[in-house]
Amino acid sequence: MGEGRGREAGGGAEREPELESEPAVAVEAVMSVQVVSAAAAAKVPEVELKDLSPSEAEPQLGLSTAAVSAMAPPAGGGDPEAPAPAAERPPAPGPGSGPAAALSPAAGKVPQASAMKRSDPHHQHQRHRDGGEALVSPDGTVTEAPRTVKKQIQFADQKQEFNKRPTKIGRRSLSRSISQSSTDSYSSAASYTDSSDDETSPRDKQQKNSKGSSDFCVKNIKQAEFGRREIEIAEQEMPALMALRKRAQGEKPLAGAKIVGCTHITAQTAVLMETLGALGAQCRWAACNIYSTLNEVAAALAESGFPVFAWKGESEDDFWWCIDRCVNVEGWQPNMILDDGGDLTHWIYKKYPNMFKKIKGIVEESVTGVHRLYQLSKAGKLCVPAMNVNDSVTKQKFDNLYCCRESILDGLKRTTDMMFGGKQVVVCGYGEVGKGCCAALKAMGSIVYVTEIDPICALQACMDGFRLVKLNEVIRQVDIVITCTGNKNVVTREHLDRMKNSCIVCNMGHSNTEIDVLYFSLGKWLKQSMLSSALRAALIELQHYQASLRTPELTWERVRSQVDHVIWPDGKRIVLLAEGRLLNLSCSTVPTFVLSITATTQALALIELYNAPEGRYKQDVYLLPKKMDEYVASLHLPTFDAHLTELTDEQAKYLGLNKNGPFKPNYYRY
Repeated sequence: MGEGRGREAGGGAEREPELESEPAVAVEAVMSVQVVSAAAAAKVPEVELKDLSPSEAEPQLGLSTAAVSAMAPPAGGGDPEAPAPAAERPPAPGPGSGPAAALSPAAGKVPQASAMKRSDPHHQHQRHRDGGEALVSPDGTVTEAPRTVKKQIQFADQKQEFNKRPTKIGRRSLSRSISQSSTDSYSSAASYTDSSDDETSPRDKQQKNSKGSSDFCVKNIKQAEFGRREIEIAEQEMPALMALRKRAQGEKPLAGAKIVGCTHITAQTAVLMETLGALGAQCRWAACNIYSTLNEVAAALAESGFPVFAWKGESEDDFWWCIDRCVNVEGWQPNMILDDGGDLTHWIYKKYPNMFKKIKGIVEESVTGVHRLYQLSKAGKLCVPAMNVNDSVTKQKFDNLYCCRESILDGLKRTTDMMFGGKQVVVCGYGEVGKGCCAALKAMGSIVYVTEIDPICALQACMDGFRLVKLNEVIRQVDIVITCTGNKNVVTREHLDRMKNSCIVCNMGHSNTEIDVLYFSLGKWLKQSMLSSALRAALIELQHYQASLRTPELTWERVRSQVDHVIWPDGKRIVLLAEGRLLNLSCSTVPTFVLSITATTQALALIELYNAPEGRYKQDVYLLPKKMDEYVASLHLPTFDAHLTELTDEQAKYLGLNKNGPFKPNYYRY
């Protein structure tokens, strides 16, 4: 969004500068010439518009050089009346002549002064004694430029004349320029969205890829070429996954695996999916966030044969429909789940219990999804072994910390164009995500406050130089509120009512429940057949959500993609980003290299659970083995030309370690 923009296409060639007025004697010094009338000028060889370049053929909203020069006052004085502005076209002095006639279909029969000048470089400019302009051809003939009548013409006339032009090239160019610049200005991420398809839901389209398959649902399959380029760029920053592909070319450790996934569908996820495919797996995929899908990447995956069901801007109904299309396929039984947020796991568990019992393993990478798994395990309802990738070292210490440290600034800058220096910011939660956000904002000169419930994390915030506060203490004065707790109702309507005008509110946690925004229709949810009576009762207790931001007295005003003004009756407004959903993946992009670490961890977790012998993993939630964490890290070290030190036999014996690792016990905190 912050890109500079050059001169827009479609407006034609730049207007040439006016010629300076010359003394009358300058004309007399030139050799004697004969001045012919406009009618005699028709004998000059005809110059068709089609012979000109597109930019020259396009009629200008301004005047030709000859007309502009004719409007200049003579050297010795002139009419005191001010000339018409250059952007306004003077009327034709008579039928069949003048600039207006140049735009009519018959214009080719009368030579244009400007056209003659551009097509023949030998023509020269001269001034008449009365201030008009003359064009001198090589044979000595002088053509007088049309005289100017000092009467302004309204813009409507200009528009009418503009539409009479004989070529369509300029019109297409201009419309493309306008629409493209609008997209460039307000796009949250690089996305080649076809505006003509925006009003049609992908669910209502009949699309097929080049192989004739229609087992997918994306925004526009024609965007596949753009998506393929983005995937190729991402591959350069994901060395570990590319290394896995090479090392497993012959083994195919995931042969027979049928993986159903629900994650953010980005170029980085596409590299992971294609890696899983190269390792022998069959994959079906949906999006875990209604705003994070890159449409061109989803199209590229569909073109490659992956059943993908996702597009940017899904409704809540679309979201669950896409998940169901991934799962409910005749003759296809998934045996592995890769989830981000737990929605896919929850859907299969509730709606397809028999299918859920046949799953061999679940890999979950978010705090929210892990909480759900532990709840199922505690209740004795988890009948599948699950791997908690979120709390693995390579996910938590890299994706959560370093990724958020860079992407928080990117997301805020793209959506609000704000300056961070001197801004007062409160970050709710000082886990790894909160640590990354605070470090980035502090480095940019922001005044950062932290809220925290855990005394250990709170002490870390204090030792890092941040002031620990309660949200109520600073809510009236802060400029930005960022949530990253994974909890619900962290920022309530009461807080929102007390915020200052133009306060920015956003969420960096996975769950969109942290900010009290009514993001679902209670009536629709109560009608879902998958809901148990207990769950319906729980939803009824959530009626307090009606007091959130989705209330009649508040006005919602869309500013740009994923940016809303929520306006109070007294005129106060807050700036809500991504409707309370994950900021960085909804409104910007994330560093590919960091996601390479997470994606490699996910791939190894799937391989481990799928190939584990019977009985190694019980129906519980497990952390990734330490040895695998170290292996993932080692695959990324060559990028930095880094060289590990090796233990000697004596040193290994002294520490009681294997020379090849693991080097830290499971309880080590890093």
